[in-house]
Amino acid sequence: MNPQEVLERGRFLGEEFLLWLWQRGLAEGGESGLPEDRSCCFVDDAVQLVNERGDVKELSLRKGNPAESREAFEALSRGMRPSRAKLRILSGDMEWSFTLHAESLLVAGMKLPPTASKDPAGRAADRLFLLEEGLGHLERRFKAFLETRTAQAAPLEEALRAWVRAGLEDGAGEAPWEE
Repeated sequence: MNPQEVLERGRFLGEEFLLWLWQRGLAEGGESGLPEDRSCCFVDDAVQLVNERGDVKELSLRKGNPAESREAFEALSRGMRPSRAKLRILSGDMEWSFTLHAESLLVAGMKLPPTASKDPAGRAADRLFLLEEGLGHLERRFKAFLETRTAQAAPLEEALRAWVRAGLEDGAGEAPWEE
């Protein structure tokens, strides 16, 4: 099996992870659910959804609050899946933002919290520490997701479907032309 086939077979897991992060960000306040992790994670201002079937193959929602938009929930209800999303992690007074790609779980463009060091060596050490810390928050969430999924795959899928249905019913606000 070539590497591309391996990525294609495992892509669903990254898509479900992004959807799980999205749902927890809106419904659970972004908490990981782990007692040792007091950080919060939210889908920020960019989401890309994909679908192999239908007329629309890719939908990019940016600016504002796309995670709560009616367009996002309609796309999810029609079978579109998140392929990448900009995420924001908050822990105390520190904040990380980055893009997570579902197919490979690649983290891109991570913006780190500011460092206090003035000298180049101290600044590099601080930035490496902050990079590890930000990725650690994401890894703990992925571990919690895998534990949830392996313990109850069917209930997790149904919970995510119910969340999408609730998002459609509640709507994330009316469209401007519907007012």
